[in-house]
Amino acid sequence: MDKVIHIAVHLDTKTFRKFARFNSLKLQKRWRRPVIFALILIAFSMVALFSGREEAGLISSVLLMVGIGLPLVYFGTFFSQVNTQAALQKLEKKPLVYYLAMDDSEVRIRNARKKEDDVHLPWTELYKAWRVKGCVYLYATPQKAFLIPDSCADVSDDELWIFISEKMDAAVDLTK
Repeated sequence: MDKVIHIAVHLDTKTFRKFARFNSLKLQKRWRRPVIFALILIAFSMVALFSGREEAGLISSVLLMVGIGLPLVYFGTFFSQVNTQAALQKLEKKPLVYYLAMDDSEVRIRNARKKEDDVHLPWTELYKAWRVKGCVYLYATPQKAFLIPDSCADVSDDELWIFISEKMDAAVDLTK
């Protein structure tokens, strides 16, 4: 008989925000384009400023404001959308969102919020897993992850991570 690990995932706002930052900014590296944009416009601003032309100060100021302002708006919008999603999902109440059951052959997922058929994912079809402080991110695909906050499983957090990392070659522990 296979050992089965049962996990009831209660998700809170802090865990959701932390995951959103990890997924978008670290994993997908969506910070790069706004930063490169800012650096390019700042460089053009400096070139304009030192060109010696009469209107150089005005052009330089406009380029600098746009170069700094648009990335700030981008990141502000991102964090605002994350907070809005957390509020819409009522994560401040730490609701039960899904159940996971893991055995030697697969991970079974049951949605706790709406009636759906269980999803069965063989370990070989899972994309990757990351362990961060306070949570494990189990990616079914590069776009879809299941969050497993600490203390949700019927085993210790270390036992859970060892089990997952034994089943998946693509398991990365970022807590070390």
